[in-house]
Amino acid sequence: MNKRKVLEWVYITIGVAIAAFPFSFFLNPINLVIGGVAGIGTILTATFHIDTAFIILVINIILLLIGLVFLGKDFFLKTTYGSIIFPAFIKLFEILYNALINEPVQDRPVIVFFSAIMMGIGIGIVIKYGGTTGGVEIPQNIFLKYFHIPYSVSLYFIDGIVILIGTIVFKDITLLIYGIIFIYLSGFAIDQVVFSGFNKRAVYIISNNSSEIKKRIINEIGRGVTSLKAVGGFSNVDREKLVCVLSSFQFYRLKKIIQECDPNAFYYAVRASEVGGEGFTYERD
Repeated sequence: MNKRKVLEWVYITIGVAIAAFPFSFFLNPINLVIGGVAGIGTILTATFHIDTAFIILVINIILLLIGLVFLGKDFFLKTTYGSIIFPAFIKLFEILYNALINEPVQDRPVIVFFSAIMMGIGIGIVIKYGGTTGGVEIPQNIFLKYFHIPYSVSLYFIDGIVILIGTIVFKDITLLIYGIIFIYLSGFAIDQVVFSGFNKRAVYIISNNSSEIKKRIINEIGRGVTSLKAVGGFSNVDREKLVCVLSSFQFYRLKKIIQECDPNAFYYAVRASEVGGEGFTYERD
């Protein structure tokens, strides 16, 4: 195993630890149901007084075996590590909580905000380095493979069901509201971590002076440009469309070039969530 692979496992472990910490210290002590296997653990612990980490481990093992049957050996092996160390960290932090604090923080809005961001960061790190915490990701993959249900749909459905059950069990409608807020905030944090560093813009330009714009992009900004054939929907006139991917800072230089070359040029820019290839960073083994 090379150095990069070792670092990936280290980052995955750190990510799982970050995700487990707020659950044990803030969410579980006040029975805040956040969806997923962790939410099921909170409900069953409060109802039957069974250890939360043990419940999560058992559910993860059951889901792993189901995943082995429906998704194959490769998925099983990839998911096993996170499925085991996530409840292990939950148990570790639970022991630390009981030894050091043992006094639940009752400010729910603060807990939801802080925990959602922190868990989102942790899970984002895990995802970014190719790992998983197991749990609902297993049925998500099954739904996608056999029923073509997108990840986001199955995730919101499963988490929604768990949060709704928690609301009924604890007879607290605010759990539903906090659960929805938690899902949104944690999802936002995950996206920020997974796509961090990709501050690139894909710019599309249609101009009567495209040759001059193209030349200045190459010479002054130092970026490559792709030329595509475009046909105006209204005018039915053939035009040249330029496509260029550059950083946010370079984008503002490009706007100045476009303005100088053709003030009437049509252009638009979109955020590129990931970029690879010549002129950009490659990942090497």
